[in-house]
Amino acid sequence: MEIYQVKIPARFPLQAGCFPSNSKKTSTFLPRVAAFTTSSHSLTDKSESESQNRMFILGMGFVCQFFAQSLQKEGWVVTGTCTSKTKKKHLEEKGFHVHLLDANQPELSTLNALKCYTHLLVSIPPVGCAGDPMLQHEELLRSKLLDGNLQWLCYLSSTSVYGHCDGAWVDEDYPTSPTSELAKLRLDAEEGWLNLGQSLGFSTQVFRLGALSIQ
Repeated sequence: MEIYQVKIPARFPLQAGCFPSNSKKTSTFLPRVAAFTTSSHSLTDKSESESQNRMFILGMGFVCQFFAQSLQKEGWVVTGTCTSKTKKKHLEEKGFHVHLLDANQPELSTLNALKCYTHLLVSIPPVGCAGDPMLQHEELLRSKLLDGNLQWLCYLSSTSVYGHCDGAWVDEDYPTSPTSELAKLRLDAEEGWLNLGQSLGFSTQVFRLGALSIQ
C-alpha cells in the first residue's frame, strides 16, 4: 500500500511508468506487466488485443483524460466510463473507448469487462451520504476482479482529507483530519479501495490530488 500527494501541474505532464519529478515519491508507480492473457472479452482489434498494458478508468473526468492520452501515446489500451451519452460521444470523438456507467447501478457487462484489464484507476467521487458508489457493490466487484488480469489498482483522492492545516507543510505522512463531510467520505473511500486491492493481492495505491477541485 502506498499513498502519494500530488500537485497537478497546469498541463498535467504525467507519464506512464514514472512519477512527476516535483512529487515527494519518485519511484515508479505504474508498473508495466510482463504478459497479458486474453479472454472472451478481449477487443477484436489485433493491435489492442496484443497490448500487454490495459488501463480501465472508472470516471473519465478532466484529469483522467490527460492521463489516458499519455498512456495511449505509449501504446497502452485505455478504456473509461462516463455518465451521459453526450459526454460519451465527446470522449469517443477524442479517440477513447467509453462505457456508460451508473455507479449506483453498474451494468454487469461493464464490470465483466474489467477482467480484461491489467490496471484500474478509480476517479468516481463520493456521493452525498452514501459514500463511494462503486464500493456499495464491493462483493460484486470482488467477484469480477478475482479471476481477471488486474495487477494494479489506484484511487484518486483529494488533499481535502488533511483538513485545515494553518499553513503547515503537508506531505503523505501528515495526519488526516477532514473537516467537510465530503472530505470524510473521501477518506473512507481511500480505506475501502486500499482494503479491496490488498485483499485481492493487487499493487494498490492512493493519489491525493491538490491544486484541483475534486473534493
